[in-house]
Amino acid sequence: MKRSIVIAISIIILFILIFAIVLIFIVKHKETADTQEPDTSIVSHYNSPVIPEGFHSIDTETAKWNKLEDGTIEGWNSGLVIEDSIGNQFVWIPVNLDFPEDAVYRTVNQYKKDELDINNIEDMQIIRYGGFYISRYEAGVPDSLQGITDNISEKTNDIQGIPVSKKGIIPWNYISLKNAKKNAESMYSSQHLSSGLPTLKQRDFIAFWLLLCGYDLYDIYVDSSPIGNYSNVNFEFTGYYSEDYGKSYKFGENHLKAGSNMILSTGATDRNMTNNIYDLAGNVWEYSNNYFPPDSPDDIKGYICYGGHFDNIGSYNLSADALKNVVPLEKVGFRIVLYQK
Repeated sequence: MKRSIVIAISIIILFILIFAIVLIFIVKHKETADTQEPDTSIVSHYNSPVIPEGFHSIDTETAKWNKLEDGTIEGWNSGLVIEDSIGNQFVWIPVNLDFPEDAVYRTVNQYKKDELDINNIEDMQIIRYGGFYISRYEAGVPDSLQGITDNISEKTNDIQGIPVSKKGIIPWNYISLKNAKKNAESMYSSQHLSSGLPTLKQRDFIAFWLLLCGYDLYDIYVDSSPIGNYSNVNFEFTGYYSEDYGKSYKFGENHLKAGSNMILSTGATDRNMTNNIYDLAGNVWEYSNNYFPPDSPDDIKGYICYGGHFDNIGSYNLSADALKNVVPLEKVGFRIVLYQK
């Protein structure tokens, strides 16, 4: 009997020792992972982007994926388009911080190469890949909502799901920042790729890139009515449109928008395309992944949107606006950015 007790106690002690060793290993491994420096090795450059796993290249009239003798891509600065296996499209945003020594550029672009943070995922895309991919279109509603054109509201839209970046889809508005963030992050999640809401820094990079590509400074930073869907602009389009603040939609072909408030489906007119990206200005405001702090303890913490919306005039341009209203609105949607790992 005594021998059985001794054996039992020995087994228990052995299990405790094994458990302690495993626990120590886990803690040490975590400490090593936490202290390990991020991988800053360069994978590609702004003028020779790599295509993420699961995507393929798409040539457009203005941007070709032709590789030149020096290894660069012919259309690197014209809005290179990639597409996944189900048709979602994204556009390459090259970020070359060796910008021209010009007073205008120095004033507009506040980001410097030596200020990039290796612990910041958005900066690591610039360090390792030389840029990032942004959805070509505003986030469209998921497959489950694409047949719905009436009785649209916060009740139908403020849900979790997988957004799309495709032409001709009703934009996903009436959604909270919380769900927009979750949905953007759920679009891609693998060992090679993740996704999320764009940051203000990324939005600034896009605006600065357009400026370097020859777009008018005034159109980008002051009045974006020539490139966006606002209440004070007229143009023809083909696609779905809403005249009742996104509650219902009709389809129009070569339909005239004349001085009225309309939400349009994604990519409804090339007039509102800049370097292969549609609706950066107007249509619906787009959430960023940035909050703004309250002005006082009694204030509500709000969120930052950019681009203006269909009920604005063009003077809202591509810049950011701070909103304290945290209720899902018909005026606010979102867009998706990719993070290569």
